[in-house]
Amino acid sequence: MPQPSTAQPSTGQDGEAMDLVAPGRPGIPQPHGGTADASHRRGRGHRRADLRSRYLRDGNIIGWARGRWEVGPRALGNRSILAASFTEETTGRLNKIKQREGYRPIAPICLEQDAGRWFGGGVPDPYMLYFSQVESSELQAVTHVDGTARTQTVDPTANPEMAELLTSFGELTGFSVLCHTSLNHSGRGFINRTSDLIAYGELHGLDGYAVNGTFITPRR
Repeated sequence: MPQPSTAQPSTGQDGEAMDLVAPGRPGIPQPHGGTADASHRRGRGHRRADLRSRYLRDGNIIGWARGRWEVGPRALGNRSILAASFTEETTGRLNKIKQREGYRPIAPICLEQDAGRWFGGGVPDPYMLYFSQVESSELQAVTHVDGTARTQTVDPTANPEMAELLTSFGELTGFSVLCHTSLNHSGRGFINRTSDLIAYGELHGLDGYAVNGTFITPRR
C-alpha cells in the first residue's frame, strides 16, 4: 500500500467537522488519497479509484458516503455498501452486515453504457425501478434465485466518482459491476456523519470507508 497521507477534514450536514482519522495512532483507520476537491481529477482521483478497485477485487467490503445529506433518490450511489459481485459468499456476508435474511437479493450498480452487456435490456435505471435478467454467470453475488437483478445504472455526468470507480473496477476485472446495498442503520435511520459511518463499520465489520475524496482502511 502507498504511504498514507494526512486526511483533510470536510464538513458534515450540520457543520460538524468530519475528522476521519488520527494518523499515527495504532488501530485507527488510515487515509489513502487527498481531499474531496481533488476527487474528479484524472490524476490523483484515478489512482485513488484504482486503489479502491483493487481493495474491492480482493474481497473487501467498504462503506461509501458522499455529500452532505441522505434524502430519497439522493442516497442512491451516495450512501452505499460496495463489494465485488462474483461470489455467493459475498451475498451472505452483505446480508449479515445488513442484519437481514440470507435469501434476500443484493442489487448491482453498473455503468449505464455497459448495462446491456450484463443485464437484459440494458435500460437506463438510475432509481432501481426495474428487474432484468442477469446475462453473466460470473455475477453470482447479484443474481437472485430467479436469475434477475434490480440494477442501478450510473451516468458519469450524474455521479462522476462512482462512475470512475466502476470504470477502474471494470478495467481491473473485466466487469464494471459492483454489489450495492444501502448504507444505513437497521431501525435507526441514516448515515449523515463520519462518526455514524465509523460506528456502523466497527459494529458490522466493514473493511474500509470511502468518504468524499478520502479512502481509509484499518491499519494492518
